[in-house]
Amino acid sequence: MNNMYEPKIDSLLGLFLENDVKVIDTVSLDIIDKEFIEEIRNLPEDVSLSFGRSLREFKCTVEEYESQRVHDIFLKYNGLHKLSVSRVNLPHSQLQECEYSSIEEVVLAFRQYINSLSLYFHELENIDTSFTVMEPVKPTFKDDYRRILLDERTWLHIEVTSNGSATNIHLVGQSEHWHDKLQAGLLAWDHDKDIVNNITDIFDLMKSSSFVKQLENVDASNDKVDIPSCAICFCVELPDNPGVPQPVCQNPNCGVYFHKSCLFQWLVACDGGRLLAFGVANGSCPTCLQSITCSEK
Repeated sequence: MNNMYEPKIDSLLGLFLENDVKVIDTVSLDIIDKEFIEEIRNLPEDVSLSFGRSLREFKCTVEEYESQRVHDIFLKYNGLHKLSVSRVNLPHSQLQECEYSSIEEVVLAFRQYINSLSLYFHELENIDTSFTVMEPVKPTFKDDYRRILLDERTWLHIEVTSNGSATNIHLVGQSEHWHDKLQAGLLAWDHDKDIVNNITDIFDLMKSSSFVKQLENVDASNDKVDIPSCAICFCVELPDNPGVPQPVCQNPNCGVYFHKSCLFQWLVACDGGRLLAFGVANGSCPTCLQSITCSEK
């Protein structure tokens, strides 16, 4: 989608400023908001603008001063002094629900928000470069969680708060070995260390032969891990499902993966399609018949 946004501001400005263009309070065809165009001309050097399919859709790119990270804010022009945020790859905040009177106001608000997320960015980047992240498939700063590969049957789910703290840490898959280490390690979590160091210490990852082996396999395959296909749909990726198959079954001898959406629909169908309490389906694993539970999301 980003390809539709091309930096053609100079040519656009030339067109508007050199021709006799009508100016009223809204944008329509050849009717242009002159104040808006003037503001574009005077944007600071660390802010760039690219237009989409029309003048109503554009992307504002803001660069952080120290880290040099860049953040794209997709905006929509709704009328004179009326700008709204259509999309941004940052954790959701009230800023995305506000209406703004100028690009400068948008940049100021989001720059302050971005600066407040420095520890959040640091922790996620550290996780992404230190471990094999199974989900999200294409992680961004909008995704405040990571699922890390521990071994072929076990992932570690961890969420990161806006101040860079870890929360909601749990295993995906069944492993007594990793479970015991996690329970003991959470009690000894060192808040003076970053998340990666805590995870490495808790699970003794550098001493784990299975973890070291999977790291070697990832390095040899350009950071790609072969993910087993779903035992229900026999696919790895689904068009309308951004997730990948997971080792959901709690039977350590089962070894099959399922998309949560596939397993959920399977369990609901096996139960006659009845309404579920709290969106949770219960039943038996389609492969080993072990009792299994799956939420809709």
